[in-house]
Amino acid sequence: MRVAVVVRSLKVGGMERVAISLAKAFKDAGHESHLIYFKKRRDVFTPEGIDHIHHWDLEKMLLKTGVGVFAYLAARILNMFLRQSYFIWNGFFTSLLFRYRLSRIEKDGTPFDLIIIRGQGTFEFLWYRQDGRYVQVSENILFPDAKMDPVHRLYARLLYGNKNMACVSAGVLQSYDHIAAQAGFKAKKAVVLTNPIDLETIREKSGSYVPEIDGPYIVNVGRISPVKQLGLLVDAFLYMKARYGLPHKLVLVGKGRDEEPLREKIAAADMQDQVILAGLQTNPYPWFARADLFVLSSKHEGLGMVLLEALACGTNLVATRSPGGVADIMQGDLASLLCDPTPEALGEKIYEQLTSPDAIDFQKHLKPFLAETIVSRYIEEFAAPAKA
Repeated sequence: MRVAVVVRSLKVGGMERVAISLAKAFKDAGHESHLIYFKKRRDVFTPEGIDHIHHWDLEKMLLKTGVGVFAYLAARILNMFLRQSYFIWNGFFTSLLFRYRLSRIEKDGTPFDLIIIRGQGTFEFLWYRQDGRYVQVSENILFPDAKMDPVHRLYARLLYGNKNMACVSAGVLQSYDHIAAQAGFKAKKAVVLTNPIDLETIREKSGSYVPEIDGPYIVNVGRISPVKQLGLLVDAFLYMKARYGLPHKLVLVGKGRDEEPLREKIAAADMQDQVILAGLQTNPYPWFARADLFVLSSKHEGLGMVLLEALACGTNLVATRSPGGVADIMQGDLASLLCDPTPEALGEKIYEQLTSPDAIDFQKHLKPFLAETIVSRYIEEFAAPAKA
């Protein structure tokens, strides 16, 4: 099979890391795998183990043509009258340009069998004129805080209507069905098809350096943003320290728009030496592997890949109950590691797992997420029917 995995950029982030893992998984399974991205960013992943990597800056390509300049100016003007609509006008042209660039690769007579598009930012580039080979992977709960007014319903129909959808968890599929009912559209096909975990790479990278920190620690890895509720995690940590006095520090690996308010919160508690902001890490796995506990405190998660990465590193974990994919991972005996999203409940669960952790075979919970399983599911669900 010939497969293309398409992502907006290779910036450091969970969705981008999974896009690389998926492209590598198809290659490792013996398929011709291509990774296509549109935007160059600072702090990016370097893809390894993928033979065909393409950088197509579709917007810059368009601006080199007269039609493209006109389209760009028209899209900017129209966006003034219909807010957040730039993707409609821009995506019409970038979708066509993408198809043209893809056809150039296919001139050797071998068409792509699957074109897997990851992330809403990527959907916006490619929403128009999709055929049966395209599969949009929905990573997150859709429009979690937005009211579905007529404009949002229009956007949802354009981005998600009549598309092949792979939702990374049951919670994301439920969200998709809810939005589809509100906005009045249907999918070509919508299934739960989760993300792959690259066990070999994670375990190899987890030993590549030793984090510079003294003493035992608890870790969280992810964006510093409101949805991650790191303020809740800091409060739970402070509660645990005040009540039980354990020697552990809290390490937050990542960057984001909530970083300054979080620093102020930590400074107000005079805990700068106990709560460490370690910044963005292209390889966070040594932080996972050497932690006594990984803690996830998110408001909601599409899946919660960091939980799988903690399991792959053999690290005990705790998570707050939340909508989305956390429940897809924290099943069976892992369900005992869930708690309510309050500082007291989370602080108590952290203390419990640091002092008397549950005896759980973490590795058995990774089996549904192994790369070869996910590749087989994509082929079964989307490659068997004849292409449109």
